Amino acid sequence: MSNDPILIKHTASGASAKVLPFGATIISFLNSKGHETLFLSSLAKTDGSKATRGGIPLVFPQFGQPNKDMPQHGFLRNNYWKCGDFFDHDEEAGIDFTLALGDVVNARGEGVWKDGGTVDCSIVLSIKVTANSLTTVLTIKNTGENIFDFQTLFHTYFKIYGSKALDKIVCNITGLAGYHIYDQVRKEERVQSEEPLFVDSELDCIFTAPDGKPSLDVLICTGDDGSKVSVQASAYVDGEAVAVSAVVWNPFIEKSKRMGDYADSEYHDMICVEPGVLRTGQKLLSGKKIGFLQKITTL
Repeated sequence: MSNDPILIKHTASGASAKVLPFGATIISFLNSKGHETLFLSSLAKTDGSKATRGGIPLVFPQFGQPNKDMPQHGFLRNNYWKCGDFFDHDEEAGIDFTLALGDVVNARGEGVWKDGGTVDCSIVLSIKVTANSLTTVLTIKNTGENIFDFQTLFHTYFKIYGSKALDKIVCNITGLAGYHIYDQVRKEERVQSEEPLFVDSELDCIFTAPDGKPSLDVLICTGDDGSKVSVQASAYVDGEAVAVSAVVWNPFIEKSKRMGDYADSEYHDMICVEPGVLRTGQKLLSGKKIGFLQKITTL
């Protein structure tokens, strides 16, 4: 099966995105000025042999591997999706990708999600491109009779220009003050009290929103060219808003060396800011839907 990138071109502005059918993984977003927003590792596998290291991999029904019966991050990023009709209007261009659980052949695991298991779902990824924005909407419907628990996340890799990810003046993140942090490297909890956030060591933190703040709105300074990116995310389960967390990740020196699909020095070139619905025990009832939106805007 071909995994050639599918081009979404917004003719009116010249902006574009590229999407791999395997994982419905967006690997490039160029705004109308030709500025690349997403990071793709030089060693990333783009032939459909494994999940792609870079772009926007999709995570569902679990983040990480809390359920050992299923591979890390679930199955969305590890299967071929069906591509729908492309549209190109004055305001925006876009395309939909769809995946039914019955078409999932990889990474289903041995639990309720296994082939012949007790749950079922259908997934749609809607992608829209404008002159300066990339919007992704993930819609997941419980098409079976049984309730299931879930987590879902956009594992977004942002390109840092000038290899300046460790320069806190030109690469930093604001908008997470007041969030509760679980530091997965140091195995400790704290509250983000200072801004901006920057990379000075291995960074792998889950930021949980304070009460009363369901949506995510952060600003990333993305390198020595002065570029900035706004990331907004919101989610709804059965029409009700649910809190969106964020994972911020940079593997730094030693972890980079252990990843076969990532060059040793590429931690200088990227940072992941990953909106996610990560609350433990979040459930989706039969016939109900998750609607999860991420909007990336170049500034």
